[in-house]
Amino acid sequence: MRIGLNEVKGVDLEGYHRHRIVIPVYIPKLDGYFKHSLEVLKLCLDSLRLTTNGRANVTIVCNGSIKEVVNELRRQYEEGWIDQLILNQLNRGRVDGVVPAARGAFEQFITITDCDVLFRPGWLDAIEKIFRIFPECGFVSPAPNPIFTWYYTSATTVGGTASREIAFEKVVPDEDLDRFAHSIGRSDLYRPEHRRSQMILKRDGTSACVGCGHFVFTIRKEVMSAYPTTPCLKAMGGGSPQIHDLPPDKLGYWRLATTRAVAYHMGNAPEQWMYEELTHYRASAESRASMDESPLSDDHEFKYRLPWTSRLPLGTRQLLARVLKKSYTLRRKSSHGTERVLQEYSKARN
Repeated sequence: MRIGLNEVKGVDLEGYHRHRIVIPVYIPKLDGYFKHSLEVLKLCLDSLRLTTNGRANVTIVCNGSIKEVVNELRRQYEEGWIDQLILNQLNRGRVDGVVPAARGAFEQFITITDCDVLFRPGWLDAIEKIFRIFPECGFVSPAPNPIFTWYYTSATTVGGTASREIAFEKVVPDEDLDRFAHSIGRSDLYRPEHRRSQMILKRDGTSACVGCGHFVFTIRKEVMSAYPTTPCLKAMGGGSPQIHDLPPDKLGYWRLATTRAVAYHMGNAPEQWMYEELTHYRASAESRASMDESPLSDDHEFKYRLPWTSRLPLGTRQLLARVLKKSYTLRRKSSHGTERVLQEYSKARN
């Protein structure tokens, strides 16, 4: 039996932003490895709130976390800045926790990020700029990592080589590399060749690093069409990273990163510099608010271009990429050897 008329029938609803940010959270206890995880989560969410400035819809997927974590997420949800809060009784894993939420997103860009990331002011602008300058791009990270130059980048390296836009330059500061290496407890992570120069694409005065990791990244929603439709059923590892990394390259999209870290990996233990960063972010946010600055408009629709490399079978592109890797590696070694000889000659003359 129905009594009366539903008041919202026929009512137009508020539209969507350009970005959807999806964050899986799994904190089953607050000791051992997870001792400081709740504090790190708070740092992550505070940085995200301060740096998005109302320009993105946020989805939190809480996977079987303890009551203290759920209560904190509920508190922040009730503040109104979190768009969706999904509470799973069980740990559904990094992949199965976020893929359904990302697949159902209407937004043009979907950011998938771990909950131990500290976002810096301007990270959204930096991501958008790369998508705008390189419409062939389908995957962008705000954290460059030269170790992953050849990781699922066959479309990028083949396409960039053909368009003669690839170069090798020192664009990533050692400070950014050192900070990431420290965050995962690997001070020896980067070899001299990773630090000396990075493979980049250059177009219209803008540079972007080729390749990146996957602890935080943004994809075009079209990339979701290549995601698997069966569950991963893995908490972490077990091939789960390739579920995020393979789809863009499979479809022929480019995989790029900013040349500077505009998002930091924190790890599982907070440090003083993280709190200092947030203090700076808050001051900047208050300054914008005092000047009545409103969030940037989402009206502009980004164009994208499916690269010609998408017409090549993935296996063919991967074979071409392996050939290019050998060629570029030999050229860089030769160039470095020549540079070293010239430096020694210059020293001898002086």
